Amino acid sequence: MEYVMKKQLSLLVVAGVLTAPVFAEDFYAGAEVGRTNVKGSGNTKDLKGHATNVGVFAGYQFHPNAAVEVGYRDLGTVKDSDVAGAKASVKGRALHTSLVGIVPVSDEFSLYGRVGVARLSAKMTPKPADWKETKTKPMFGIGARYAVSKEFGLRTEYTQFGKVEGVKVSTLTFGGDYRF
Repeated sequence: MEYVMKKQLSLLVVAGVLTAPVFAEDFYAGAEVGRTNVKGSGNTKDLKGHATNVGVFAGYQFHPNAAVEVGYRDLGTVKDSDVAGAKASVKGRALHTSLVGIVPVSDEFSLYGRVGVARLSAKMTPKPADWKETKTKPMFGIGARYAVSKEFGLRTEYTQFGKVEGVKVSTLTFGGDYRF
């Protein structure tokens, strides 16, 4: 009888461990706003500046410590940059997907990191500096999230995108998400 109870208890523990991620499954969506920093190198070394960015994202938290996320960011327009003696502006966008690792610090507060890829589009004007480039590049980021309620959270994040035509792009964003 004792052996049967131990076996049933063991099966119950295993079932609990295996089904725990099911209860952590969570879809979410949100929006963010922040600052884009742009810095050139090589032929674009004179290019530097900042702009306001806005973005939207959606994700699926499939485990208490992991999620997948997709998003779109309008990186804004860096204006009045002095490139090769001419005033220029650069407009950028990013469509991205990433794997997010989550470290809960408390019930409400968590830290996270992301690794993924972004489809970056950048356009520089006016002539003669005109160029338009679209490339797929790696991205990574670190951030923090505070759960205001079970459904709503606030987050801040620093993200670094790969270079496009020697231009390094990073963002610092603040946003909110809703879990359903």
